[in-house]
Amino acid sequence: MANEQAQTANPVASSPAAGKPIDPSEFEWVGPNVKEMETISRPSISFWKDAFRRLRKSRVAIVCLVILALLVLGAVFLPMVSPFDFSRQNVAFSNQPPMWVDNETSQPHLFGTDTLGRDIWVRIWMGARVSLTVAVAVALIDCLIGIVYGGVSGYFGGMVDNVMMRIVEIISGIPYLIIVMLLMVVLPRGIGTIIIAYSITGWTGMARLVRGQVLALRHQEFLIAAESMGARPARIIARHLAPNLLSLIVVNVTLDIPNVIFTEAFLSMLGLGIAPPQSSWGIMANDGIAVFQVYPMQLVYPAVFISITMLAFNLLGDQMRDAFDPKLRR
Repeated sequence: MANEQAQTANPVASSPAAGKPIDPSEFEWVGPNVKEMETISRPSISFWKDAFRRLRKSRVAIVCLVILALLVLGAVFLPMVSPFDFSRQNVAFSNQPPMWVDNETSQPHLFGTDTLGRDIWVRIWMGARVSLTVAVAVALIDCLIGIVYGGVSGYFGGMVDNVMMRIVEIISGIPYLIIVMLLMVVLPRGIGTIIIAYSITGWTGMARLVRGQVLALRHQEFLIAAESMGARPARIIARHLAPNLLSLIVVNVTLDIPNVIFTEAFLSMLGLGIAPPQSSWGIMANDGIAVFQVYPMQLVYPAVFISITMLAFNLLGDQMRDAFDPKLRR
């Protein structure tokens, strides 16, 4: 009875599984390992390195980047090495099927020819050059103006915010087509006119989104700490607010690029876009609509390129949103 009470009071002194007592001298107190406590379990990397590391692991993002890179390289170099001129017309060779061989140059027309005998393959890549240039330029301009305008409005708030937002509402109330028509009267038709016309009103949506996010982050602890340490508003917006807004900005830029491509196509179909003989996907789609029932491929080619470009930008934007979101860092 005494042995049972002793074993119950000191359970470490005996091992029920082994059936024999454990000698305390077999154990040694080593204390905490100071070196392991001070070691860093994860290497210290910057925000950008961590974001791009996670982006490289996404197969969808890599495929979209490859597609967009091929589109850009094709738009730059393929018209330069092609034996055909995108503006050369020969009605005698009009509406020829794909892979038709030209008797004059003995070179095949990969996508055939249009109603004026122009090579569709070269015109597709010239249209990619124009459409991508307009889309990227407009998206970057809208992004830059919207971030600065919305960041200043949301950070300072009060009367500054009220005045700046009323200006945004006035600009947003002006129809875009009216601005384009007015500029077409004053300025010649071309890429620069489209970029200017779209940039005048296109930045308002980005400004509102940035302003809303800045208002949500305005009273967070890390901003209060930065202000208490004497950081200036420009540094706070650039170093603290911008990384937290990056996912929102990237997604809206990638969605804005295909929107601009469709807008340019719409203006070209109305006769307000690129002036002939320049080529764009919108002009080619408009020409393909006229002969769609007889030669449907003349509409399919630009439509496929527009769809692939839009899909690649949208999927890439989703992957970049996940990679650049600070809340997903582990």
